[in-house]
Amino acid sequence: MKKHIFIICLFMLKYSIILAQGDNAGLLVQSPDGKNVKLIWFFKTWNKEITGFDIKRKAGLEQNWVKLNTEAILPEISLKKNISIVESDKNEAGRIKTQLSKYIAEHKLVPIDKNAMLQNLNTNNHYIFELYNLMANDFDIALMSGFGYIDHSVNKKIDYEYGLFIQGTDVLLAKAKWNYGEIPDLNLISDITAKSSYKKRGIQIIWEADPIKMKENYIDGFNIYRDGIRLNIDPVMIPFNKNTNEFTWFDSSANSEYPIRYSISSETIMDIEGIIKSYTFYPNEHPKEYKKTSIAEITSLGFYFKDGLKISWNFPKEYEQYIKGFYISKDIIPEGYKDVSTLLEPNLRSYIDKTATPATAYVRIRINAIYKDKTIIEGNEKLYNYFPLREPPAPEEIKANTIIENKKVKINLFWNTTVNGDTATNYYRIYTYNELSNKFSLLCDSIKGTKYEYKLEPPLFRNYKFYLTSIGFNTSESRNSDTVSIQIPTMELPTPNIDRINVLKNKVKLEWNYTDITDLKGFRLYMNDKLIADENVLGKNKHDFISDELSKSSIYHFTLQAITLNGITSQLSEPKTITILIDKKNK
Repeated sequence: MKKHIFIICLFMLKYSIILAQGDNAGLLVQSPDGKNVKLIWFFKTWNKEITGFDIKRKAGLEQNWVKLNTEAILPEISLKKNISIVESDKNEAGRIKTQLSKYIAEHKLVPIDKNAMLQNLNTNNHYIFELYNLMANDFDIALMSGFGYIDHSVNKKIDYEYGLFIQGTDVLLAKAKWNYGEIPDLNLISDITAKSSYKKRGIQIIWEADPIKMKENYIDGFNIYRDGIRLNIDPVMIPFNKNTNEFTWFDSSANSEYPIRYSISSETIMDIEGIIKSYTFYPNEHPKEYKKTSIAEITSLGFYFKDGLKISWNFPKEYEQYIKGFYISKDIIPEGYKDVSTLLEPNLRSYIDKTATPATAYVRIRINAIYKDKTIIEGNEKLYNYFPLREPPAPEEIKANTIIENKKVKINLFWNTTVNGDTATNYYRIYTYNELSNKFSLLCDSIKGTKYEYKLEPPLFRNYKFYLTSIGFNTSESRNSDTVSIQIPTMELPTPNIDRINVLKNKVKLEWNYTDITDLKGFRLYMNDKLIADENVLGKNKHDFISDELSKSSIYHFTLQAITLNGITSQLSEPKTITILIDKKNK
């Protein structure tokens, strides 16, 4: 009974890869070379109407199914069975026939005729799982038992669709698509490492594999090689630490005192082997023992951990070469431990935890060392009772004014320092809004007084925003004050430029571009130093002008000037000169 349970559990691990949720039958299609196509089919529960199978195919835009097998594919295991029905290659059919004889002689397979197998499939779920587990580990068994097929007749570079039918009927059980030239993407193994045994015998190999690619490519398991010799009989798929993307294999006969070269490959249900990834085990790269961390000190920084909880720890310097780094783990009793950091560098020995912790709470802290061989060693824990430090009050009554002299601007900030008899404030910080980052950033630190002067170069129009915080003697920071805003007009304009000038009969058309400035009112246009259009005519969105008719055989020069809503003007543009010639036809 235990054997049956093990087989079922092992097969169910692969079952989610084989069948989509809700499907009873699945037809899988895969090609090792993009030309010859392997097919295998599975069922969750057996359909009593099934007595055999037909494989049919559509090529390209064909509407009708074309049957490929010459005789019905029957669910049976027999030395008399015609293997060429499912494998038309004579050499391969002969090899499979020989293999079938060997399996029967070794009692790996038991001969069974069609009626007896159908009886088992209809009544015995254990039989289904045992058969399917053998098929999933060895595609030849699928061909031997009537649940597989190889199509060697693909010769057109087009799309194909395969269908699994009940023999002699149009009852479709499952279907699958395949494109000519398509082969499975089996480059999915990464991060190979190993653990050595302190008893000198045995090495545990650990690796990662992409679970999405595994499902997409019907991965049955992995093959492990030591110095080019395969160690496993059937593909292995043993999760490591219950992680869905990590797998392991223990090489019990390896001697961990010497370097050993390993290789790992993935293998699909159709016995297609993927790219072989190599890894060499060197004894000196692995620790003789695993060291744990010990916490040296925990201190709180700021009210309700606003600035964090500073944690420092000890770990042997000489063991840094064996670890990937550390994780900080915290338990706000009784919630349980949770990681509160990303993976920290091996040379770090302190960290500030900024995750929230309630006042007066008891917390347990430990630092876990993560070794390169994926071993996790939990550190010694330390209990800490957090009491909040006194927070200074936030500044109040924030005000701002401006002083503008010679196109230079000063913003003066004022605030109230004596809030309810404040004795906790040491100094103040000022934050200003940054339009580029779309957030507030620190403008000035360590301000002792109650006012601050902010000098600006001649700016373009902008809405400035500020808020303040108080910093206590214990370095804790108060909540933010109210935000104060003040608008600064444009103090200096860039010089415009007339880009194009054209003559339209006896009129002149001028065109220009200009920077988008919020408080720009418009433009003033001069002809021969005389104003001919002001900002009321040439608003900020106006970028062209057509003159009245001009005298012939005359020279004109034009200049342009920008002006703001507050009357700030730019320099005049470089003159654009043009001559209105006499029209000889009308002379």
